[in-house]
Amino acid sequence: MKIDSIKLCGWRSYDLNGVCISGLKSINLLIGPNNSGKSNLSRYFNYLKGIASKDLYSGTVISVATELDESQTWCWKKNKISCEISLSNDNIFIENDKVFYKADKYKVSLNCHHDINSNRSILNLKVNDKPIFNDENLICTDFKNDIFVDPIDDVNGFHDNKLYWTKFLSSLVFVDPIRHHSRNSNNKQSYYFDGAKIIEELDKLRVDRATPSNWAGYKKQIKIWLTEILSEEVTNIDILEKDLSIEFESGLSFSLDQQGTGVSQIVMLLSHLWINKDVILNVFLEEPEANLHPEAVVKLVNIFEKQLTNHRFFITTHSPSLIDCLNENWAVYRTIKSQNGASSISKNDNIIKYYETLDSLGVKASQILQANTVLWVEGPSDRIYLKKWIDIYSDAELKEGKDYSFLYFGGTNLSSFTVLDDIDNNLINILSTSRKAYLIADSDCSSQEYRNNDTLKSYLTSMLDRLKVVDTNIEGLDSSIKDYVKVWITKGREIENYICKELFFDTLTSKGFKRESIGKGNNRKMLELKSGNTSDFNFGKFDAFDKAIADFYQYQNGDPIDRLTSDNIALSYANKKVQIAKSISGKFHKSNCSVFDLEDRIKDLIEFIRK
Repeated sequence: MKIDSIKLCGWRSYDLNGVCISGLKSINLLIGPNNSGKSNLSRYFNYLKGIASKDLYSGTVISVATELDESQTWCWKKNKISCEISLSNDNIFIENDKVFYKADKYKVSLNCHHDINSNRSILNLKVNDKPIFNDENLICTDFKNDIFVDPIDDVNGFHDNKLYWTKFLSSLVFVDPIRHHSRNSNNKQSYYFDGAKIIEELDKLRVDRATPSNWAGYKKQIKIWLTEILSEEVTNIDILEKDLSIEFESGLSFSLDQQGTGVSQIVMLLSHLWINKDVILNVFLEEPEANLHPEAVVKLVNIFEKQLTNHRFFITTHSPSLIDCLNENWAVYRTIKSQNGASSISKNDNIIKYYETLDSLGVKASQILQANTVLWVEGPSDRIYLKKWIDIYSDAELKEGKDYSFLYFGGTNLSSFTVLDDIDNNLINILSTSRKAYLIADSDCSSQEYRNNDTLKSYLTSMLDRLKVVDTNIEGLDSSIKDYVKVWITKGREIENYICKELFFDTLTSKGFKRESIGKGNNRKMLELKSGNTSDFNFGKFDAFDKAIADFYQYQNGDPIDRLTSDNIALSYANKKVQIAKSISGKFHKSNCSVFDLEDRIKDLIEFIRK
């Protein structure tokens, strides 16, 4: 059963004001340092399922006799514990469920109260924020007017409390942070997965002659998943002598006992979830990063999100490795403890909160060597064009701020930067700002001859020379400086020369950019274009776009404009470079990317970012 939000008060380190977790998604990360209270949510639902695992009854509040230790209450004060669970409106019911107040039509929530003094837990249902049973155990038949009657079979909602709680409790699965298939487990609860019985479960699947396709389907899927996570092709998986044998393309095969702890955990967990793939589960998973490489953790959770879509995952962790995987199917919650020992949980919904979460985990940029690629460009209009081209050729998969970011070097400021160390300490190391850097610069060449001879700006030539020196003298085991720093110098004069002439002309002569006049008052003169045909627009490989369009104007009487007027028009276009770039990028398509070497350059850039 899918849930939207949880409010829990008085449980362990959650004080009487409680914690509220809203906006739950397919993947929900609870991130925080040790002893911050991030595991208490899982512990509560594990406790709740344990006490309510017996048969439940219809037509009544559910009252369960329990023994709750005072250590489970806030500050050991024996306060009451309460929880409200709001259900998603996309929960699906079948006809046999006999549910009247369906969550897709009503606001439905599950409510429970635990009283340590009376040793009782009360489970009730709320419809549109009102309890379906009152303190006298009468059922509400009119929530608008608060009318309650004796509960009988034909009263609307008679079965709802039982059915909702039964479905919710059966959806809860808890994964032990210590998982191993060969360990001796004393846990008798079927909903608590520790891996101890996974081989037994799989063997039942294997010998089930009624549905042999299940075993074949399991083997096919688990091979695909393990190949993806381990980056080595798994060719077969089978049960031999009460152990799971995994064969690799290399010809080697290992039993689950012979695999490392991390690999064993992946196999066991994915096997369990696949067996239950058709059931809607709320899976509480403790620290999946235990014994796993960070990249394997990311791949594992991506499988949860994309291929085990019936399940909703609540993952507690103090690892930052999953933070950069966020999308609309993920939610991240940060847990912290105040000075009085109370835990709080806040949703990470802006960049400052993400930074605060990293700070609370003790993560520093220097520890990850600035993992993202930084694109160094001359100005904001370059960024607009490049972002559009990256979106086009990566199918919008690469995200600014996650996969790459921009820095403006502003022309001659590039002369202040170098690569790796500067013995005189006068220059700034580009790689101190990021792990990888891609420099995109205008050639500013006015002719093909200058471009062929690499007659470039002095500060750009100096940077290229420094790169050559580094590339000659410094290499890694398998890498060179080119794996971390690349330079793209435009084929033509500027980045604007990659814009096809037709699109540029259409934009420059559109409303908001086209010049209608020059001068003011009595000196005002009307302007017009020499022609409305794009073919007449002279914009070549080494032309400045602002000069080219200025030269395409004449006075309205047909007289040619003077040089001062032409310069004035060119300056007005140059001052609107950013607005022009925004307008053009909104019209740009892949079919417009065949100018010079643009397509090859963008593909190379994307490959560099992804590497």
